[in-house]
Amino acid sequence: MKKKKILVLFTAVLVLIFSFSSLVYAAEKKVRIGYITRLSVPWWIVCEDGFRDAAADFGFTPVIYHPPQLTVEDQVRVMESWTAAGLDGILIGPNDPAAPIGAINEAIDEGIPVLTGYGVDSPDSKRLLFLGYDPYNLGVALGKGMLVVLELTGTSPPGKVSYHTGGMASTEDVASFEGFKNPVEAAGYTVVEPILDGGDPAQAMALAMQTIELYPDLVGMLGYYDYTGPSLGKAVTDAGKIDEIAVHADGLIGEMVPYMKTGAIDATIDLVQYDGSYLAGEILYKLALAGPENWDAVLKAYKPEYPADKERLLEFGWVTYEKVNVKKWPEIGWIMTIKEHQEEYPEVWKIIG
Repeated sequence: MKKKKILVLFTAVLVLIFSFSSLVYAAEKKVRIGYITRLSVPWWIVCEDGFRDAAADFGFTPVIYHPPQLTVEDQVRVMESWTAAGLDGILIGPNDPAAPIGAINEAIDEGIPVLTGYGVDSPDSKRLLFLGYDPYNLGVALGKGMLVVLELTGTSPPGKVSYHTGGMASTEDVASFEGFKNPVEAAGYTVVEPILDGGDPAQAMALAMQTIELYPDLVGMLGYYDYTGPSLGKAVTDAGKIDEIAVHADGLIGEMVPYMKTGAIDATIDLVQYDGSYLAGEILYKLALAGPENWDAVLKAYKPEYPADKERLLEFGWVTYEKVNVKKWPEIGWIMTIKEHQEEYPEVWKIIG
């Protein structure tokens, strides 16, 4: 009888030791979540910082990869290596919606949650959720913003408007351009075919100068990628055409502010990429802890219509240097001055200020 009691007690102690060891292991195991951005430029660095702040707040290890060029091969390669390494979650902003489908699906099949964003989707993949904005509506917002700026500067059609961007490979790029072109051309202006710089700020500057020389009837310039805004601002400044050519940017980075102050950049759209990337980190962390069997429950908390609707869209707004008396159009969530934006988003200005 004593031997039996001793055996039962010994077994119970072993169970307790095993359970305690498992808890300690779980506590010590660091959740690793990766973020593959589209390009190593200031806009995506703000995305990175939002993601890193989520990591600090929730306690996971962030693994960041910024591609050196707007290509897909390295995005796919990195994602495949992260899946093989057993990362606990991945966020990717695809440079091409189709290219990473296989890599995304492989990760999901391996039990690794994958979100797309911030801002760029791969809708035909098994990605769990897209975080960002509607690219066509963004283009419309930019087009209407350009029309507002042209009106404020006393410009009326006809005239040419140029569209400067890194590339047109993703569905976001194509949809945004179409969204921009439609209202601008409906107002009587001619939108020049997209001017592509391949993600190179120096090339963006050179092409902006060539565009100003090529089109004597140029009245407006739109910089779609974040670094193109300052490039256009410098180009119109150097050409002595600040008062002749309206410049509208996309995304808000610190390099734009001096040009906004001088009037070389009239306005920009803020896409709240810090908030969106932070949210992606938060969701991925909860998905990683929940496990595949509970993914739907986690996602429904952020998107009640899930899985019928696998998009979580955030508002974006219009930013000018000084206050302007204009009515907000439906595609934007708010209008702010630089000073108001600094007060509303101090965490962003710690990065870009």
